[in-house]
Amino acid sequence: MAVKIEKGGWTLIFLVGLALVGYSLHRYGVVDFGKMFGSSSKGSGNAEVVDTSKPLEMPASSTAESNEVRLRVNIWVGCVGGLVANGGLDTVSGSIYANKGLKVSFKIIDDWTEGAAALATNNVDVMLTTADVWAKDYAQFQDKNVNVHAFFMVDWSRGADGVIGRQGINNIEDLAGKTVAFAPYTPSHFLLWNGLKSSGLSTEQRNEIFAKAVHTKDGIEPATLFAQQKVDAAVAWDPDMSDAVAKRAGAKKIYDTRIANKLIADILVVSDRFAARNPQTVAKFTEGWLEGVEFIRANPTRAYNLIGTIKDFNIPADLAKTMLDGVKLADYADNVAFFGAGAESDYANIFKMAQQMYREERLIKRIYDPERSLDRRYLEVIKGKFPGSSPEPAPVYSQPAPGAKPIGTQHRSIYFEPASAKMSLDSRAVVDEVASFMRAYENTVIDIEGNTDSTGAREYNMRLSGERARTVKDYLTEKGFPAERMRTVGKGPDNPIDSNATPEGREKNRRTDIKWYANPAK
Repeated sequence: MAVKIEKGGWTLIFLVGLALVGYSLHRYGVVDFGKMFGSSSKGSGNAEVVDTSKPLEMPASSTAESNEVRLRVNIWVGCVGGLVANGGLDTVSGSIYANKGLKVSFKIIDDWTEGAAALATNNVDVMLTTADVWAKDYAQFQDKNVNVHAFFMVDWSRGADGVIGRQGINNIEDLAGKTVAFAPYTPSHFLLWNGLKSSGLSTEQRNEIFAKAVHTKDGIEPATLFAQQKVDAAVAWDPDMSDAVAKRAGAKKIYDTRIANKLIADILVVSDRFAARNPQTVAKFTEGWLEGVEFIRANPTRAYNLIGTIKDFNIPADLAKTMLDGVKLADYADNVAFFGAGAESDYANIFKMAQQMYREERLIKRIYDPERSLDRRYLEVIKGKFPGSSPEPAPVYSQPAPGAKPIGTQHRSIYFEPASAKMSLDSRAVVDEVASFMRAYENTVIDIEGNTDSTGAREYNMRLSGERARTVKDYLTEKGFPAERMRTVGKGPDNPIDSNATPEGREKNRRTDIKWYANPAK
């Protein structure tokens, strides 16, 4: 039986169809109707945006600004610069912050996800985090229209984080098939992922390690599990990490942030909503923190004692000293160097590597330019109030002892023009990844080994593989890495990793091995 549709029915069908088309366009990001009609389609987050490309406008008077700053921290000694400036968790009369007219409250939120949620919902104004975790949070904030920028570096981890293994586990490749304990989506996760990525383990082997891993809430529990011999390896924090190694015969530290000394950095990020309304307050807060760092350098014992008096931290003065031995508190010069003047900086290097990890974990949808995520202007307005050059000397490199075993070996497919040592253009991106690793693992020395398949005369292959290894070294030297940090050798066809009887095997054998060792120089 035919159905007759009246004139009004056709109109209704048209409107329903139009609505469905509109929903589809909105759902898949083609059109954002929320923005068109004055509201965000991504949620009710902090939609206020700070334009970091414009000079920071400092009002003639700060009376209209709030003098209160609510800061999320976890229980970590790295925030001692701010604690000293504040006199404790809340501002003490006569402290550095009090003398600047600020009232700062340190809010202890140990859970990283809860800390990010507190910032997104305006329950805190500033958040302590790490550059690697921030790479995830920033991408997720962008999806929710929450606008936040990194503005200050707190410290470098210099031995406070590391990977430990039982007897028989001597390098990263030995982790294949083993059970590792770590806290997911924290700096421990990033340290492990980055080390495995910089090894000779296959994607399948790395995935198996993560599939078998024991997940914990923090970096303390992995050390406990390791000491109890419940796992083969662990990613942990000091002093628990060193204690766990001492309690298990034959155990050792595989690598830590003394080697990967530019990989884990604590930073501060500020809500755009707060920063836009209180620029002088943020500038005073930054200046006061740096003055706290200067005080600690001049009076370290007093800083240890202060941490020991903070009840909620539960870190006695002697333990605070031990923990701070694995940290480099950042001064003004460290901040300037860390954030750099452009896209090539330690901050950008960490941010990009971490976003790659979280993209692989499917926790973020897209990759963002690190430049979008930071605001250098608060450091710029206090320029001249602190020394501009860091007292930290440049690394000195020496060669590993004969017979030394590498911490890890990367097998890289770096292509050259036929019968030539001229590197192909597409292979420069591969060597750039090696450069990114070398930047983060600054306290390492590198062997660059050229390899060939068995086709052709051995003598010719030995010479050509050596020349190709030197080409890689020259490229890295041009990027600023010291020549004395790298050794080259041509192995020719003598070190195959697959059969030379098949085209696929020969292709795997035509590779460049990057072996990395702890820098023996003190």
